[in-house]
Amino acid sequence: MAESTRHELTQTEPQINEPDTDDPEQIENILLSHDIRSALSQIVHAGHALEDAGLSDAHTGFLRQISSAALYINDLLEVATAQPDTVPVSELEPLLGQLEALWAPEAAKKGLAFSVVRKGSMPGSLRLPKIDFLRILNNILSNALKFSSLGALTLRLARVNNGALLIEVVDDGPGFSEGAQQKLFSLRGRPEGADKEGSGLGLYIARVLVTKAGGEIKAENRPSGGARVSVIFPEDLLIAAEKPAKQPKPKTGFPDLSHLNILLAEDNPTNQLVATQMLKKMGATVQAAADGVEAMSAFDSGDYNLGLIDIEMPRKSGLEVMREMRARTDEKAKTTLLALTAYVLPEHRESIMASGADGIIAKPLTDIAAFGNAILIVTGVPEVENNAVPAAHNQDADIQMDIYNGLKDIIGDDSMLELLGKVQSDLTDVRAGVQNGVANKDSGPIRANTHILISVAGAFGAVNLQHLAEALNATAKTGDWARITPDSARCEQGITDVLRFVSAELGGP
Repeated sequence: MAESTRHELTQTEPQINEPDTDDPEQIENILLSHDIRSALSQIVHAGHALEDAGLSDAHTGFLRQISSAALYINDLLEVATAQPDTVPVSELEPLLGQLEALWAPEAAKKGLAFSVVRKGSMPGSLRLPKIDFLRILNNILSNALKFSSLGALTLRLARVNNGALLIEVVDDGPGFSEGAQQKLFSLRGRPEGADKEGSGLGLYIARVLVTKAGGEIKAENRPSGGARVSVIFPEDLLIAAEKPAKQPKPKTGFPDLSHLNILLAEDNPTNQLVATQMLKKMGATVQAAADGVEAMSAFDSGDYNLGLIDIEMPRKSGLEVMREMRARTDEKAKTTLLALTAYVLPEHRESIMASGADGIIAKPLTDIAAFGNAILIVTGVPEVENNAVPAAHNQDADIQMDIYNGLKDIIGDDSMLELLGKVQSDLTDVRAGVQNGVANKDSGPIRANTHILISVAGAFGAVNLQHLAEALNATAKTGDWARITPDSARCEQGITDVLRFVSAELGGP
């Protein structure tokens, strides 16, 4: 079964604290809180047991949703029974896990892809009540999901230049109407004649809680379509994650992979070049295989202590490669295998891990330190400390220049020109494949080509095009051409815009 992040109740074994009052009503409230927490603990533990019972991915997702709801009720009780002078501190990652468990199944019901994306160094905790953080994000996500019927719903987190934490909820829905924009965040913020039920209270609650914490909130329509709600928590609300024991840094300042002999199985030339250059920059010895058959031949003839295996490959898929490696009767069956794949959905993660993967690394590979540290975590070597804060950037720009220039610094000018030539060829082929799928009303080529586009675009900083490809990939799975056609047009325009940039970098007209 795939690894899942499990979160326990604050009181796994509820304890009754000695009351400091003889008031029968207060004592009754304490006992009631204890009993409710006990019941919630049983719900969560039963859910965990059922997760290990070999259920389907869909049923497992529903169980995690139940557990997340139970945790939310527990958080409400914690607020209700907290001492007045208690300083609230909320760990970030467990809260993100709760949000993902709660909203991923809801998004899947509507055919939407839901993801949580972290960029840069995340704080360990926030000086903020857990229930306030969850109320803010639950209300924003609920609003986005209500109005979205296609594409993707993304929760993004990043550190900005002043050290603050930026949290964005981005959707591919219709965006805010003019009437809605005039009343956003007000007490009764739903405009007259709205086609969805509700009062607009959710965004009002989010604004009140964000302002109370000392943060900022805003909402806007995205140039590429859809809406974005942004929350900024200032640096003084953030608590850094505990630092691991310091390890000596390699001379490059990047994670040290010089002890690894790696086989990279990747059929796309652009992705192969990016990954190879990054791995070599971190000191690894690398051999590339262009498909699954070449990979198995290389494993037979060479000694590798790590295989980085792309899942979608011709002749023999990455899943087949991993299954064949685990079925061997020699020591090579124990080779560490990491799956490389774009757009990992929960149902895919299950099959990848069941095929023998020791872990999954999501493409595109835009951050060399994160790529290296992900490898080191699985191979058992502590990660190198990296506290760099990425520069803020416009998520809707054609190219994120911090990513582009960072990659250029890593691989050098000559390799960058080679990469851009491969990107130009890839994007041209992908655009033709999407156009062919639309012309023939065949979603197969659209899904295949957007899968390639997701990793290729993000690899060199075309983040907006990456998100357009993610949205079209998700929409293509629905078979609804009223939604696929406009998404395809947006994606094709995004490809054209990025090709214009690539041509200019190559010295074209």
